[in-house]
Amino acid sequence: MSITGGIIIYANLWMIILFIVLPFGVRNQIDSPNFQKGTDPGAPVESKMKKKILITTLITTVIFSLIFALDKLDLFYIRKLLF
Repeated sequence: MSITGGIIIYANLWMIILFIVLPFGVRNQIDSPNFQKGTDPGAPVESKMKKKILITTLITTVIFSLIFALDKLDLFYIRKLLF
């Protein structure tokens, strides 16, 4: 795996995992005790993006390390998947 290929795989994994992590722990405005009229009931009260970005980075790093190790040990061939 080249450096460019590794960066692209990591970035793609990061975005996919971010979209998986985003809905966890979201409280809607309507579930909040201080719901204000005029706001969208489905809008989140707190997004907690820093925590979600950290979790996404940790999960992505673990998965990418596994893919990288399998590629270096010739147990998983990235090039066969790409071409």
